[in-house]
Amino acid sequence: MDLSDPALRKGATGKLARALQLAKDLRRDMDAWWAVNPVRLEVTIRDERFIDILAVTSPIPPVDDWYHRSADIMQNFRDALNRLTFAVSYLYTAPAKPRDASFPVRRDIDGWEMWRKKNNKLPDELMARFLAFQPYISGRPFLSALTDSNNIEKHEDGFQLYISLEELKADGIFNLEGLWEDRDLQDHVKLAAGEALDLESGRQLIGTIEMPTQVLDMGDPGPTAEFTVTPVIRYDDEEIPILPAIDLIGREVAWAIAYITGVVDNSKTPPEHLEL
Repeated sequence: MDLSDPALRKGATGKLARALQLAKDLRRDMDAWWAVNPVRLEVTIRDERFIDILAVTSPIPPVDDWYHRSADIMQNFRDALNRLTFAVSYLYTAPAKPRDASFPVRRDIDGWEMWRKKNNKLPDELMARFLAFQPYISGRPFLSALTDSNNIEKHEDGFQLYISLEELKADGIFNLEGLWEDRDLQDHVKLAAGEALDLESGRQLIGTIEMPTQVLDMGDPGPTAEFTVTPVIRYDDEEIPILPAIDLIGREVAWAIAYITGVVDNSKTPPEHLEL
């Protein structure tokens, strides 16, 4: 049987193309939001000795919309793998449907053996190709991350997407009561974390500086800052930057489709160029 027949990949590549287009649109909209410089620094003196550092965000990123679109991307990736599995398995089980047509993603040999026994009509060579992309064999976590995110979406409350403040570089001058040298201030100035570093509201406290004496004023023209933010998803105590994750998972899915259908023959080194 000819596993390289493009008709076997049609359902899978259609879903993959849909996921990649959704990912392209999401990246474009995230970049467009960031391009308007939506985050600025606001510094206020409170109770004479305390300096509050706030992130002021406008417009607020449409996090709920981006979350749903991210979930759709992941689901299309998973659907691409499942359609591939059904198509190639049906070659050997027709007219009966395969017993388990979901693409196997297993973390250990016991899980793999359960899937293999359900699909014992598949030839050894094809089985070996599926086996090569098991995370416990390949050592690559991308299909596990895809499966985890899908399962959380289906059976729990879903993963969470945040726009997280990754880095803040600030500069400014404050005039304090009394005479201080820099080396003396280092021992007396205290920094306390504020609210969460996720940009969830238009104005939120991200840190407070406690000075040893009264803050007389802020120097002219005032503090400046550079922000770096990253869209991340969180689940199971993990924090994963969403756009790089989508890229890596998408490449793994495309590679799996190509390898299992014989378009490429290397399961260890990703192809530099891949056309499906």
